[in-house]
Amino acid sequence: MQESEYHAMAALEERHWWYRSLRSRVLARLEAEAGRLGRPLEVFDAGCGTGGLLLALRDQPWIAAASGCDAHPVALAYARSRGLTVTEASVNDLEIGPGRFDVVLSMDVIYHRDVRPAAAMAAMASRLRSGGLLLLNTAAMPCLWRDHDRRVMGGRRLLPDPLGRLAADAGLKVEHLGYWNSWLTPVLWLQGRLEALGSSETAQGSDVQLPPPWLNRALVMLL
Repeated sequence: MQESEYHAMAALEERHWWYRSLRSRVLARLEAEAGRLGRPLEVFDAGCGTGGLLLALRDQPWIAAASGCDAHPVALAYARSRGLTVTEASVNDLEIGPGRFDVVLSMDVIYHRDVRPAAAMAAMASRLRSGGLLLLNTAAMPCLWRDHDRRVMGGRRLLPDPLGRLAADAGLKVEHLGYWNSWLTPVLWLQGRLEALGSSETAQGSDVQLPPPWLNRALVMLL
């Protein structure tokens, strides 16, 4: 991503409705997985960014260990300043197995234009123990492409069928595949059309902003 996006992420990810909503869903799914296994989880965040999700995992009783990787030095600096266990690596170049993690997380990573989706998916799958879980989130619907995708160096928005094929080709069995915020589709589509009429391509800095507190709370509740 552009460096400005990492600074914006680090400043806002503990409060912004999007990050809070996604993190809440991930934590709930991980807690359920720990309950299913009957023990705390070992988790790896592939493409951890500035470390907001890893930070949320650190004090959970159902997490035995949580670590991650990222390729961008700014992201790594933020994560390490938070005392997180992270290594410098691209998801394209993750070492293949042997699997040692109960869960591998991939939050909006294969969407990036510099990521090779098939290679990244296969490498992440190889890091899982037998029966382990890959929990993945990515931007969807090519029709929703907008200026924000350019700012964060997005390369692709995926539909369910191509994403499912990527998982199958990596030897994974799909447990669930679907949309979790599809009610935002009309808003994002309209935003993309309005941006196309303007001059947003020349805008500088991040477009991620914290909305008014009442709206931020409402969006967290809705999602």
